[in-house]
Parts: sequence; structure tokens; C-alpha cells
Amino acid sequence: MIKAKLFALVIPLATFTAGVMLLPFVDDLPAGLELIRHYAAYPIILTCLALSFSFNQSRLFFVLYVTAIFYALVLGDLVPPQLFQPFDEFRFIQLVFLLYLLAILFFLFLQERGVITVQGILRLALCTVLPLLPLYLAGEQSVLSMEWLSMTVFPEEVSQRLPLPDIIVAFYVIVVWVVLGKLLYRPGLVETSYFSLLAGAGIALFYYPEIARVQFMFTLALTVVLFFILRNSFQLAYQDELTGLSGRRALKEQMRKLGSTFSIAMMDIDHFKKFNDRYGHDVGDEVLKMVAGHIRKTGNGGKAFRYGGEEFTLVFPGKNIDDVIPSLEKLRSEIADTRFYVRGSNRPQSKESGLKMRKGKPAGRSRDIHVTISIGVSDSERSGNSPDEVIKVADKALYRAKKKGRNQVSK
Repeated sequence: MIKAKLFALVIPLATFTAGVMLLPFVDDLPAGLELIRHYAAYPIILTCLALSFSFNQSRLFFVLYVTAIFYALVLGDLVPPQLFQPFDEFRFIQLVFLLYLLAILFFLFLQERGVITVQGILRLALCTVLPLLPLYLAGEQSVLSMEWLSMTVFPEEVSQRLPLPDIIVAFYVIVVWVVLGKLLYRPGLVETSYFSLLAGAGIALFYYPEIARVQFMFTLALTVVLFFILRNSFQLAYQDELTGLSGRRALKEQMRKLGSTFSIAMMDIDHFKKFNDRYGHDVGDEVLKMVAGHIRKTGNGGKAFRYGGEEFTLVFPGKNIDDVIPSLEKLRSEIADTRFYVRGSNRPQSKESGLKMRKGKPAGRSRDIHVTISIGVSDSERSGNSPDEVIKVADKALYRAKKKGRNQVSK
């Protein structure tokens, strides 16, 4: 989780730091590249929209949709209806940016409800119509006072250097901190993408009306979002969501890369079905995560995978059975020596889980859980060079370990 948080922060921050350093060169692009710079963001945002729609990430889809409108309005590619002209262009951009911040804050706390649903269509209509409000407020026919935009929040020497009104900058800082807080609490695709979009839009508006720099920063922000969408799709395809281990598809990819010498261990949690039926699937999931945590730390060059259900696989490239048996015995012993307890019914459940590692005797009624695993292992020297055949032999060794009494390593 700490690595995920660092990754979600470092990539955007490093990208935008490099982007700001490159801004002086953006203004001097050859005339032939100006058109590319102007329209580069559009195919990227269309790709992001298509991917977020296909992955059912509706919250990201709607914010990207609002981003596209915001970007097109700032660049003048989307011309306001004649009905709302004339209007104060700079005030209009300020109000649209404020609306953009509100949209990010709004969708940050909503639940996923899809795009082609009743709620999704209503949200899409709202995102489409809302830009008309800044057009009205910035127009000469507006009867509402915009004096609140002139409110002073920061010291005068700071306010004079800000490209936007104090109140909008203050709200921008608040939204950034809220998004950052959610990202640090539970990093996900939506939170990371919102943070990247906020960073890019904030820097872009700082340089407005220097359109070349605005174009560059928006394109950079959308590129970062596209990177995280693609990375998320890779994780969905290759990583097991529950345990965090690589999944079966990743195992197949790994098997194609193996050389002539390798070992494969198949392992299974003993009596897991009975345990799962007795204590419930929530506690069973926590056991799977805890066992996976031990397997991940096996070392000795072993690469861990969740094979399916309560079964796991360890692949040791370049190792034979004699090389890996000590590591597997250590793994089996560590899991067997670990004690957990299930909270009693008279104790409040935490938000995380009813299963905790035991440190001393737990208060209240709790039940100790003794978790063990059985392991079967084989290598390419004994079972041939085919990884599929080695897995079959290791699987047979796993069943022998279970027949012999479980909680042991068999070869």
C-alpha cells in the first residue's frame, strides 16, 4: 500500500516538475508543430474517455468529459452560444475553473453508477448543461453580483502575484488537499487521475492567457491520466485484486520466460473450505491475504502467484528442488507458527476485518485460528522442461502432502 501511494504521488509530481522546466521551450516551437500542440490533447482525452467507459469507471469518465469541455472553452475551440455574448472572457474562464473544481469534488465522493444508466445519463446531462451557468454569470446581462470574486484571502503581496482571484485559489488548494487525502488513504485510479488533472489545470491556469503553455500542461496532465488508466488495466488483467499477488495470466507469461532449470511449488491452505464455511467469507478473505503476504516474502528468487481459490504458486527460475526446499520449509513453518484470532460476537467489528494477528491474549471472547499450508514441489530436471508438466507433477506432490497429514512439503 505504501508503494502504491508513493507511485501515485511521485509519477505526477515528477512529470509536472519536468513539464514546468520545459515550458520556456514550448513557446519557441516551429510553426508546423503549433497545430499538433493545439490538438494533441484531444485524441488523448478521447482515448481516456473510451477506456474509462469500457472499464466502467464512470466517475473518471464524467470528470474527463468536463475536462474536455473546460479545455475546449479555454482554447476557444468551443464557441459559446450567441445568446450569452457579450461576456467578460477572463471572468468566464475563472468561473469555468471554479465549476471544474466543484465537479471534481462532487464526483470524488459519488459511487460508481455507470454511464449508460438512469443516474449516468442524468450526470452526463448535468455536466453538459452546467458550463452555461458561467456563461450567464460572466455576461453583461447577469443580474448577480460577482463582488465575491474580489474577496481578499491571502496577504496583499501574495494576492498580487496570483493569476486568479484569491477565493478561487483558496478553493483550489482545499480541493487539492481533499483529493490528496483520499489518495493517501486509499490510492486508486480515480484519486490519482483527479490529482493529476488538478495539478495540470492549476499550472495551466497560472500561465493563462499564454495559450501555448496551457495546451502543453493540459496535454501533459491527460498523458499522465492515460498512463494510470493503462496501468490499472494491466493490474486488472495480471494482478489478483484480493491478495495483491500476480494472477494466473501473469503466471502463464512467466512460464514462457523460464530457461532450462527451474522449480515450481504448488501450495494450498489446509481445510480452507471448512474454515471458510465456519467463519464466513470475510474472515476467509483475510486469511488468504495473510497467507499471500507470507508467500510474497519467501525470497530465494521465488515469484509468487495466486493460482486460484486457496491455491498459490511459487516459481523459482534457475533453481532445482534442493535449492528451494529450505525456503519452502521455512515458509510452511512461519505460517504454521502464526496465530490469529476471530473477534467474538460480543466485540465490535473494526472497519477492516474481524481477523487479527494475535499479540498476547485478546480481550473478550475470541477464537484462535491455526492456519497451515501443504506444499508440493517439482523441478525441470525431474519432470522435463515443460512448465505445464512441472506444474502437474508439483500438483500431484501437493495431494501427497495432504494425504500424509497436511502442513508439510512433498516432492
